[in-house]
Amino acid sequence: MNDEQIMQFALNLAKSGSNQTSPNPLVGCVITKNEEIVGFGAHLKSGEAHAEINALKIAGEKAKGANVYVTLEPCSHVGRTGPCVEALIQAQVAHVFIATLDPNPLVAGQGVRRLEEAGITVSVGLYEDEAKAINEAFFYYIVHRLPYVTLKQAISIDGKIAAEKGKQTAITGQQVQEDVHYARSIHDAILVGSNTVCIDNPSLTNRLSTSNKQPIRVVIDRDGKVPSSAKIFNDKMTQTWLFTSKPRNLVGVRTFVIEDCSLQNILRTLADEGVMTLYVEAGCQLADVFLQQRLVQKMIIYIAPKLLGDDALSMATLQGTFTFTEVEKIGEDIKLTMTMK
Repeated sequence: MNDEQIMQFALNLAKSGSNQTSPNPLVGCVITKNEEIVGFGAHLKSGEAHAEINALKIAGEKAKGANVYVTLEPCSHVGRTGPCVEALIQAQVAHVFIATLDPNPLVAGQGVRRLEEAGITVSVGLYEDEAKAINEAFFYYIVHRLPYVTLKQAISIDGKIAAEKGKQTAITGQQVQEDVHYARSIHDAILVGSNTVCIDNPSLTNRLSTSNKQPIRVVIDRDGKVPSSAKIFNDKMTQTWLFTSKPRNLVGVRTFVIEDCSLQNILRTLADEGVMTLYVEAGCQLADVFLQQRLVQKMIIYIAPKLLGDDALSMATLQGTFTFTEVEKIGEDIKLTMTMK
């Protein structure tokens, strides 16, 4: 195997930790010696061993003088686990290939410098774009100290989200519902506004039989409009966090009382609490604010082959420039995935 093939293997290993490492990045590592793979590993869960440590455990004494291929710059600081750089130095590896540097200020080039100071050859940039892509949310979270936001809307072909204001309307088919549940399962948290809870009384849980991961449910209810009988306050299916400007005593609900309940303040608080990926299932008013304030990184629109008419409620106003990244047919509906430029 050549260098490119080995790094591709490391990238595939990194992906094996998908949806399990947040707020940590996805990382894969492969160790070779005499053109043979002697160790490999991935970071599989936040708080557990990093990819380099798992690979070194397999390689054992064969790591001495070996080549190491890692998808993200090895950490040089002590967090919940020890620094990977020191483990590589102690193993006396010869050459470390790094796909991309880590934007985390605690790492950011320091890992490379420490390896080079120890006499280890370092090469950076092999499959850099691919390595950045699999950690897109992590990079955004680290650089901006905000969650990576995906906004979802389901609309008719005439751009409507409900037959009339204040009433729930089923627009898309069952296959789309399953796709939404999958999206919930891969995000740290789901955010909705008070109107959505008052009108739909949703559970906001992942009900896929293939995944038991449940996201945190985040509700913005500035004025205390949501009744205490709402499902998300009582079903105990997963955590519910409430952001409000008026204190409320709700058993089992974590309440954040913020005088200025702006989206910036709420998102900053979520980031501080370790929420890296946020799925927004908001109505048109809240979705508009997210778009106007350019707080959306990805937007998913499901389009159903229905016409709801001029009197129906319109979707959020699309403000900004987007790039289409995927168009997919799901059942009878169309799924458009876009990123904001």
